[in-house]
Amino acid sequence: MNSRTPWFVFAGILILVLLLIGVGSLALVARAYDQRYADHIYPGVSVYGVDVGSMAVDEAIAALQAALPDPATLTLTLSDGERTWTRTWADLGIRLDPAATAQLAYQVGREGMLQEQRSVQLQALVGGHPIPPVIILPDPAQAAAALEALAPEVAVPPVNASLAISPESITPLPAQAGRELDIEATVAALSHAIRIGPDGLTMDLLTRQVAPAIGNPGPAMAQAQALLAQPLTLVAHDFLTSFNATWSVTPDVIAGWLSTETIEDENGARIVLTVDGGGIRAYLNTLNGQLTTDVVAIDVERTASAIQVALEAGEHQATGTLFHPPRIYTVQPGDTLTSIARTHGFPAWRLVEANPDIDTGDLHPGQEITIPSIDILFPLPLITDRRIVIDISEQHLYAYEGEALVYSFICSTGIESSPTIPGTFQILSKEENAYASSWDLWMPHFMGVYQSGPDFTNGIHGLPLRNGQQLWWALGSPASYGCIVLGIEEGAALFEWAELGTLVIIQD
Repeated sequence: MNSRTPWFVFAGILILVLLLIGVGSLALVARAYDQRYADHIYPGVSVYGVDVGSMAVDEAIAALQAALPDPATLTLTLSDGERTWTRTWADLGIRLDPAATAQLAYQVGREGMLQEQRSVQLQALVGGHPIPPVIILPDPAQAAAALEALAPEVAVPPVNASLAISPESITPLPAQAGRELDIEATVAALSHAIRIGPDGLTMDLLTRQVAPAIGNPGPAMAQAQALLAQPLTLVAHDFLTSFNATWSVTPDVIAGWLSTETIEDENGARIVLTVDGGGIRAYLNTLNGQLTTDVVAIDVERTASAIQVALEAGEHQATGTLFHPPRIYTVQPGDTLTSIARTHGFPAWRLVEANPDIDTGDLHPGQEITIPSIDILFPLPLITDRRIVIDISEQHLYAYEGEALVYSFICSTGIESSPTIPGTFQILSKEENAYASSWDLWMPHFMGVYQSGPDFTNGIHGLPLRNGQQLWWALGSPASYGCIVLGIEEGAALFEWAELGTLVIIQD
């Protein structure tokens, strides 16, 4: 039994007596009650379930220190008005103050008018009087640090305006404002933001609106509309095989290649239209599968790049790049490796290189061999507005610019044991004076045309020299080891006229 119990009984008896004899002696009882608890908390006062009634303030402080919960175990609910987050009191540096709480308990029944005091004292004595503990708020720096850690969870990023592009339509997607935690305002309002609710301690978070960097699609939408207003024309021409093709890429296909991207630079944030190279490559692979010839195919990577550049520039035409895939040839009766190579316009060693596992001296009908891509003969960009035509049967060289004949020279080509190979080639190299170590010859104004071996190039040049002496023979009949020989002046003129990459056609 604690010290309050006799006083409950005593107070009850007094109340009954006073009801019988009148209220005249009430003041005497009240004064006695005040004197009894002059240095103690009035009976019935409790904090967080801890009965501190009849205790001195120091006793109440000690009792509260022992009984009040650890802030790390208490829940704090933070809210921005729509969402909530849970932390502990300790996370934000909120703690209980036993000393201030004990003083608050002591003031119960001692404030206000005398009648109010007596009412509170009686209420506490009869029914109890619970009070909340005093809470110490965090200092601004500590609160700001805790809110900084919470800010990423609170933040709702803004949504920039964008475009939804489909084969059916171009739809502008509106911007949406975001929100972010206003740490400074929340800290400034801390004393009002924290309150005790039915579910415990709550804290209001103040947020502010964050405007999107891009409020409307702007030029990107106009660019998309312009690109999808008409088809894209893709053209491809191959001079070597006379292949020509034109494809019309419809707007609904182009729409599948388009998307948007947000960029930020010195000019600010904006939406730019991007072209998906993967979609273009898939389309070109489909076109390749639809080609009805095996002599050419679309160079997917280079053509996709050309289409992408054209679309990004707002253009409606692009030029495709073609290549020549290897082919399979079935050996016919009487074929030799040399005859097959000559028929297809290759030096024989190129076929050996492409077919390393065959016995070149024992070909048999029905055997399949690989004819390599003619692209290996054209390592340089091909120049076709100028061309050189060498007619082996006529022993004559013609040079054309467009369709106009520029030069017509008598020449000498390779002898039967070392013939000049017919085919389509290009100028691979140019040397003012090239040395042929196999024959100890100097070849003025040499222009390489094709490799007759891995380390040997046949070409066009002027009459050769040995030991400074011109080796003369009558031009107009086969006389070389595969090169095309011109007169000195003719060789010099052609050397100056022809560019690297110039088309060379050798025909028999």
